Amino acid sequence: MHLSETSEDVIVPVKLAQYEEEALVSRSQAKSLTRRFERFQTVVVDFSDIEQIGQAFADEMFRVFANAHPGLNMVPVHMTAFVKAMIKRVQNPT
Repeated sequence: MHLSETSEDVIVPVKLAQYEEEALVSRSQAKSLTRRFERFQTVVVDFSDIEQIGQAFADEMFRVFANAHPGLNMVPVHMTAFVKAMIKRVQNPT
């Protein structure tokens, strides 16, 4: 993780959750990535070099984890259209 000077914010490359070139599809991968997020006020989630994510991965990060930590601001950046659509789908399931 890349820590800012204040440690209130952090930039997290999503590639950290990947082992080699495996697909990011599971809840356990998302849980591993978010394990220390609650230490920060804002987490910039950097999707650089990530073409797609699975629904379970997105749901765990952007619905389950986000709902459990309402004071934490997660800001996804550098998303492909697929990743953006998957996140939107789990945040607004209707």
